[in-house]
Amino acid sequence: MPQITRVDILDGQTLDIELSNGHLILFDTRRLPEADLRYDCLRAMEVLPRPDTDGRSVYWRDGPRIGLDQILSLLTKQETPNE
Repeated sequence: MPQITRVDILDGQTLDIELSNGHLILFDTRRLPEADLRYDCLRAMEVLPRPDTDGRSVYWRDGPRIGLDQILSLLTKQETPNE
């Protein structure tokens, strides 16, 4: 699996994630699972602070962490049309 080489915030809510294989991921954090209370602190912010990465996940200092595998899984769910 590729590693996260860079992460930043676009438009206050979208993660701009660069991977070691050259791919870019734009992930709207408003799509984080509502049932997961760890992300409530992020939902309460109009503009997210800049996150960090350890190569395997994106995290906020003193805040939640989301793994690349979970981001990719959520992206797959976002792209699936509602039936």
